[in-house]
Amino acid sequence: MPLVSVIVLGWGGEPYVARCLNALLRQTYARCEIIVVDNASPDRTAAIVETDFPQVRLIRTPRNLGVAGGNNAGFRAAQGDILILTNVDTEPHPDWVEILVRAMQADPTIGVASSKLLYPDGLVQYAGGCINPVQGFAHHAEAGRRDEPDQAIRDVDFATGASLAIRRAVLQQIGLEDEAYFPIDYEDADLSYRARLAGWRVVYVPAAVSIHFESSTVKPLAPHRVLSSHVGRLRFVAKFWSTDQLTNTFLPKEMHWLSGLRSSKESVGQFLSTAMPLVYFKTLLDLNDLVAWRTQLAVGEAATSRATLTSMLTQLRADCLPLALPGVSDTAEARAAAEAVRFALHAWLPEEHQDAGNATLLALQSAQLRVNPHLPIAWPEWPPGTWPKVVAAVQKVTRRLLRWYIDPLVEQQNEINASLLQSLQLLSQEVLLLRQQASAQEGAPDAGRNRGTVPRTVSEDVEDSACQE
Repeated sequence: MPLVSVIVLGWGGEPYVARCLNALLRQTYARCEIIVVDNASPDRTAAIVETDFPQVRLIRTPRNLGVAGGNNAGFRAAQGDILILTNVDTEPHPDWVEILVRAMQADPTIGVASSKLLYPDGLVQYAGGCINPVQGFAHHAEAGRRDEPDQAIRDVDFATGASLAIRRAVLQQIGLEDEAYFPIDYEDADLSYRARLAGWRVVYVPAAVSIHFESSTVKPLAPHRVLSSHVGRLRFVAKFWSTDQLTNTFLPKEMHWLSGLRSSKESVGQFLSTAMPLVYFKTLLDLNDLVAWRTQLAVGEAATSRATLTSMLTQLRADCLPLALPGVSDTAEARAAAEAVRFALHAWLPEEHQDAGNATLLALQSAQLRVNPHLPIAWPEWPPGTWPKVVAAVQKVTRRLLRWYIDPLVEQQNEINASLLQSLQLLSQEVLLLRQQASAQEGAPDAGRNRGTVPRTVSEDVEDSACQE
């Protein structure tokens, strides 16, 4: 019986942590250590673990490291031969660990395994992860359907991080989770794809079941979460799609999708049409890192990858500009989008460049894309006196008669204004890009360990720890 390490990632888990840990302590599998990574929770999650569960190992992070960073802290501390990730808001069935371990022991080619996740009302939340092969959108198979008995183990695109078992040998071969997926989304898909590229199977084990306390009612996601999801999607696609896929399938489909966003009447579509230029820009900031990953994973040669990604991301940025960041409007959608943009600037820009980023945001927010066209003058309320009435009548008639001349001039000025704003926005983004690259070169030895560098293996981390001791 191999030693199993169950790693519970906790952030804001005060209402759930006791239920989760009690369920793990009732597992039928005997050789099991439990680790809780408190990812700088703003509540009493860590205090509950420390006081009520002394048999559980608690790791406190000094700040929120994101999902991948928190999971990696658990991976580094774990002693098991099989390591299982789960969320603090889960309640595994008593045989959950045992069934996952049994499946992996039965087939030595299985490197990563995931269980079934159910909502509290019994509907399926996850029955295998699926990735759209064109644009990289991720979804959970059978989500929202009624649960049915199922014993067939099958290969899936990715294992969800809410229930992911991985062999230590796989981590030693492919490295830890990529912490550049910050704060959340696609880090589990990335780990699964790297395992598959290394020759391991990624499977779904439906006999293992855990309850996931997420709402089974579809609710709109917070703007910053939507933004994070698309940043993760672009990073994932840029790392794993071949040059041919990026150029011939992803790019035209993404541009068609952007066109639909611009004409969308829904608030999410309007927000995304505003936010996507920042997503493409963020991906372009990570260009050197992405090229290194593609080379390491044998997805593409360095020079070709650099040229392809640069061309693709530049086209996408240009296609969805001019960028109309909210700030002039005071609608709820505008305020939400502005908060998401501020979140992005603080999450992605190096600390020394955040003032410049905020200045750029303010400049873009204050910019007006379009001058209102000179509309026909409405008949005014007649002012007192004969002469003012004559002036008002002449203005109306003159505007009507000269409409053929004035309107084209106004529209031409609108186009010039939009073109100038687009150029200014592109220049401001290029300034930030160049500053970020200069900063990375100045601090090259340890620049951005958690900001997109290729992760090292568990063995290398252990060796470094030993050297430091």
